[in-house]
This record gives sequence, C-alpha cells and structure tokens, in this order.
Amino acid sequence: MPSTALPDRPPGGRAAVVYTALRLALFGACVVVGWVAGLRGLALVLVALLVSGVLSWFSLTRQRVAMGMAAESVLGRLRERQRRRTEAEDAYVDRVIAEQERIVRPDR
Repeated sequence: MPSTALPDRPPGGRAAVVYTALRLALFGACVVVGWVAGLRGLALVLVALLVSGVLSWFSLTRQRVAMGMAAESVLGRLRERQRRRTEAEDAYVDRVIAEQERIVRPDR
C-alpha cells in the first residue's frame, strides 16, 4: 500500500516519535538552564516543565500538527475498517433472518 504522507512531514508513528523527542530535548535544555541559574530539586523540575511547555507550544507547532495529522490518518483507517465490519455483520444477520423466515414459512 503506498504511503500518502506529505513529503515534508514524517509518516505515521515517526511524527509522534519526533515530536516526543523534541519535547524531551526542550525539557532537558530547560533543566540545564535552570540548573545553571541556580534552581535545584522540585523547583527546577516544575520551572523546567512550565517553561518547556510554553516554549514547545510555539516552537513545535509544525511537529504537533504533523503528529495530529498522522493520528487522524490512523483513526480514519480504523473507523473505515470498523464501518466495513459493521456492514458485513449487518449483511450476515440479514441473511440469517431471511433464512429463518424461509424455514419457518416455506411458502415464500
């Protein structure tokens, strides 16, 4: 099956891995900057989380959108597969009911 991913965006699960790696790198950089600034312990972690979260909101928009598109693509395929399974099940139930009616009422 050919990939329909856009050429400048990572396909599928790779988009999530790239986004997560960049988030972790940004958090690590914030920890280092906080350590150099003199923060220690829980304060360091909390400030690094807050600052990296705000920075990633603005700086990782493209990666976040790519990850969202990849997730939507996967969900779309899952929804389509579920729709096909539901239709097949409905057709099977309709055939069983028709067969039961034919057996109960042989004059039809």
